[in-house]
Amino acid sequence: MSIGPASRRHATANGVQMGGVLPLASGDVSFAVDLDRGADWAGKPLDIQVLHPGTDAPEVVDVIGTTSGATATFTVPLDVEDGAWVVLRVSDPSQPNGQPGPEGHPCNDLGVACTSPWWLEP
Repeated sequence: MSIGPASRRHATANGVQMGGVLPLASGDVSFAVDLDRGADWAGKPLDIQVLHPGTDAPEVVDVIGTTSGATATFTVPLDVEDGAWVVLRVSDPSQPNGQPGPEGHPCNDLGVACTSPWWLEP
């Protein structure tokens, strides 16, 4: 998913770059997310949704509020038994998703960025 010109997207989980392997069976994972969509979005409220595999759609483990241009840091407990990957989806909570998921799903707002997955491997 493209985040547009003059944009920056950087994320780590326990210090591991997105797309990497987290040597974890179960425990707390500390995320740091830096997202900047440029001057037009400075200070715009955004949500970071922590996703892992679900039955009909990815399951939302947690939703963290942030703003464009800020670095968000947060910790979420994860367990490989709940799914072998975790992805962060950044969304604009003020805009609807043109292709919504199941009724009431937290990802039914406009996605503006997504990380590569981290793979949980004990």
